[in-house]
Amino acid sequence: SGEGFHENKRQECYYILLKFIAKEELIKLVDTYMDRKFDEEITTIEDRGGIDSFQEFLGVDFNTGLRTGDLNEERINAFGSNKKEEKKNDTFCELCWDALGDKILRILLVMGTLSLIIGATLEKHPEYAWIEGFAILMAVFIVVMVTSTNNYFKQKKFSELKNEHKNRALITVLRNGEYSSKHPSEVLVGDIVKLVQGEIIPADGILLKAQRLQTNESALTGENDNVEKEGHEECLKRLKEWMKKGTKAEGDHAKREIPSPIVISGTNVVEGSGEMVVIAVGDYSKEGRISGLAEQDEEMTPLEIKLEHLADRISGLGLGAGIFVVLILWLRFIIELGTGANEWDTGDSITDLIYAVIVGITVIAVAIPEGLPLAVTISLAYSVRKMQKEQNLVKRLHACETMGGADCICSDKTGTLTKNVMEVQRYSVDGSVYDQPKFKSLFEKHEDYFAFLKDAICLTSAARLEKNKKNETVEIGSKTELAMVKMLVTLGHDDYMQIRQNIQKSVLVTNPFASKRKRGSVIVGYSEDLVRIYVVGASEYLVKSSKRQLSLDATQVDIDEDRRQSLKKDIETMAGQGLRTLGIAFKDLTADEMDKLNEVDKKGVPVLEKNGLTLLGIFGIYDPPRDEVTKAIQDCKNAYIKVRMVTGDNPITALAIARSIGIADDNSIAMIGEDFRKEVGGVICEECKTELCDCPRNSKNAGDKKVRNDVVGNFENFKRIIGHLDVLARSQPEDKYTLVTGLKQMGSVVAVTGDGTNDAPALKKANVGFAMGIAGTELAQEVADIILLDDNFNSIVKAVKWGRSIYDNIQRFIQFQLTVNVVAVTCAIVGAVTIKQSPLTAVQLLWVNLIMDTFASLALATEPPTDALLMRKPHNLSDFIITPRMFKQIFGQAIIQIAILFAMMYAGEYFIPEYGSGKRILYNPRSKDYVRSGRDYHFDGSKDYYDLYNDPDIGPSRMMTFIFNVFVLFQLFNEINSRKLLEEWNIMSNILQSWLFMAIWFFTFGIQVIMIQVGSWAMGCHLDGLTVEQWFICIAWGFVPIVWRFVIILVPFKTEIHTDDSKPASHLASSIHKGSQSLKRHMTSNYN
Repeated sequence: SGEGFHENKRQECYYILLKFIAKEELIKLVDTYMDRKFDEEITTIEDRGGIDSFQEFLGVDFNTGLRTGDLNEERINAFGSNKKEEKKNDTFCELCWDALGDKILRILLVMGTLSLIIGATLEKHPEYAWIEGFAILMAVFIVVMVTSTNNYFKQKKFSELKNEHKNRALITVLRNGEYSSKHPSEVLVGDIVKLVQGEIIPADGILLKAQRLQTNESALTGENDNVEKEGHEECLKRLKEWMKKGTKAEGDHAKREIPSPIVISGTNVVEGSGEMVVIAVGDYSKEGRISGLAEQDEEMTPLEIKLEHLADRISGLGLGAGIFVVLILWLRFIIELGTGANEWDTGDSITDLIYAVIVGITVIAVAIPEGLPLAVTISLAYSVRKMQKEQNLVKRLHACETMGGADCICSDKTGTLTKNVMEVQRYSVDGSVYDQPKFKSLFEKHEDYFAFLKDAICLTSAARLEKNKKNETVEIGSKTELAMVKMLVTLGHDDYMQIRQNIQKSVLVTNPFASKRKRGSVIVGYSEDLVRIYVVGASEYLVKSSKRQLSLDATQVDIDEDRRQSLKKDIETMAGQGLRTLGIAFKDLTADEMDKLNEVDKKGVPVLEKNGLTLLGIFGIYDPPRDEVTKAIQDCKNAYIKVRMVTGDNPITALAIARSIGIADDNSIAMIGEDFRKEVGGVICEECKTELCDCPRNSKNAGDKKVRNDVVGNFENFKRIIGHLDVLARSQPEDKYTLVTGLKQMGSVVAVTGDGTNDAPALKKANVGFAMGIAGTELAQEVADIILLDDNFNSIVKAVKWGRSIYDNIQRFIQFQLTVNVVAVTCAIVGAVTIKQSPLTAVQLLWVNLIMDTFASLALATEPPTDALLMRKPHNLSDFIITPRMFKQIFGQAIIQIAILFAMMYAGEYFIPEYGSGKRILYNPRSKDYVRSGRDYHFDGSKDYYDLYNDPDIGPSRMMTFIFNVFVLFQLFNEINSRKLLEEWNIMSNILQSWLFMAIWFFTFGIQVIMIQVGSWAMGCHLDGLTVEQWFICIAWGFVPIVWRFVIILVPFKTEIHTDDSKPASHLASSIHKGSQSLKRHMTSNYN
């Protein structure tokens, strides 16, 4: 048909036009608004041909919306889709595979498999020799299962949290001339979308029309004030009127002088309604582009780096020890052949050579701490469960440990450090300043005065409190106006809406609050004889404009110079306390002034607002800090953690609040984000040295290209500034990201808190990102490592405590495990070389290296945190996980244990007593009171106990059973030592709080008794076990490590090496900082 032909022709022409109208131009329009100084985006739209030109540009009729034929792939390909890519949860199998990526687990997997095969085929006792390899594989299986199960349930919990955001309300879209409800994901560029109060704006757009529309962009900019919006034509009209006045656009407030038609995705409609045309969706919207900035590869945590380093060292030493043993045994075999001490027998000789390899593999298996990954997993899993009960949802397992090493926290102010609830805290009237608790008695005592004040508040504000369907109170309007309204309600005067309605018809002129003139007013005609103007605004302006003040007895008194100075002092005092001061005044108009109701001066200020006012009073309005935040910040200071505030608020208020809660002091400076960005050169690609480049941000999209690594443009300037920078005000999303990047570049471990979309890149970049569980946006929660379920800053301190506890617990286990391994490996090597026998059999080593280590990891890795953890410096990135103190304890304990075990191994038949009688009870023929030698071979290679061992009526020796028992008891008592890392003298402190440790210790001891007494052939123990007397002697020997520990403590050692031993890493910048006092004077002078 002809109509179809024309429709196809229209589509063809439109998509040809798309080649010239790139989406980048629409994106640039949004960026122009974000960088707005005055009216740039309005001018840009006009330069393109006005708002109507977008109908052709976007292929849409504003009156009918997109047509069915417009909803095609070409439009999506040209402008993108608003559908978010659903990140599928990993399957349980995928989680298991990820867990197997651990280097130690891979080594154990190989060693377990080899040990299983060799034990089942080549060992002398294959009926139970396979158990060691199988047990190692079981250890790997347990670690993988625990890790994967924990990650699975953590993933499930986060999915539930995401679903709360996913089920967003439907929006109204105009298509084919009809309005219909659509999910935000269905919106396309060119759609006409209706906006109503309470909705989240689904995409970037230009308003075509608006009715008292206000949005809150705090999720994007951090600024909490509502932003007035108008349709483009109305904005243009307001701009032209303003230009006619000839006033100049100056200062920070100029950007809000004229309303903007641009609305941003992810922000909220707090009041009014309107219609917009969509110009950017999905990845190309402002919210989507911030999401893209957060798409970065996961970095290894400090703990992962340290454990990998440790694994590399231990693996190398273990492999070297294993090869050394094989070579020595082969060399001994060759020497014995050459000297005639042994003769070649093909079967036995090949078996001996293979046995040497088996011993070497056994040494490697013993050297590798298979209990370490289990200890790490148990400690993290246990802590994650406990942290969730304390309102910390850990998304990334290692993040809870990383938090223990954090030395910097960059925190958002609004909603994180403060309650985001404005309240009138102080009120200045009649020469005195009253605190909030005195308001009720003050105003009840002076009813006439309060009547003036109440009318002024009701008529100069539009904010209100409403009940929703759930009967919950909903706040609507400006937070500042709400503060005054809530003050009235608190005083029992909730009839403010009735007063407004009664006076509405009498309102002659309304001059809305404007940032430029810092005031707003309303003129009310009560009667022909009484016309009154009420003015509210910046206190310093109203004090200057007031001639009189209404006293509490409702009489007007002149403001002389002394009273004016007193008022100014009150303002300065309240501002210094972090209060936003707001004045309120009135004036009864004279007959002459009635002709000036709409008159304005050259700067656009209504002349009736400028002089002759009667000041009612000055409000001190406060966004109070969270109740627990001051203590939490003090705890951070005690823990040597530097807290910095990053906010969209102005620098003076932000600095005052920072001082009130302990973040800042007299030496602190506040910088505006734009100035900070210029000083440090923003963020650039390390490789390309430019802000924008084609380098991919993650390896998934990299291919053969190098992944981009962001660095600060001018690092020297960053180091110069950061020492005293405690507040970053008027910040953009890029500023927090730049701050985090620079701090990480300095070697700090950085934690970032945030709740808005604007925080997502910094949350991802930081070592640990904390998102708010209640107020946090979906994107912030998606990229964060830990979610604060109660939005409580104090929960961060708990996370620090648990993080440090995890690190300590892992160090405890490493100290214990490596002592076991050093002793076991040394005994195995020396025994194999000298008497062709390890004092511990393969199955005994299995018990020591697997079962006992598993219990030890559970005992040591679940030690609960104490408040003392918050009274010391965090561990540095440069620190090796094994500290000098730990080395001293490991090798000190190993030396005494090895010395005693060697004495028993080579001369035990001369001092280990024997008791009882019978065929299996063998005495030393040279000394009738002691055990018989249990060594299989003499030093010269001839047989000693070998044949007796293989006699089914006699079996394993008492001497070797005694040695095995003493070795295990050494480790059990040294496990108690390992609870203390800082060489405390009292090793039993807090042990009653560690009930799990005590339970596991006694359980392990009980299992050891069973192993000795009934283990028999399977455990390589004497068929009758040990006598009661021998048990008491073994226990006495077991106490040696505890006594020896006090000797080790007295041995001097080199202290731990830090990046800066006198200061925590967070203060590294202070040591670098030079000339900061002059910088401080320069910065603060801009705001005073």
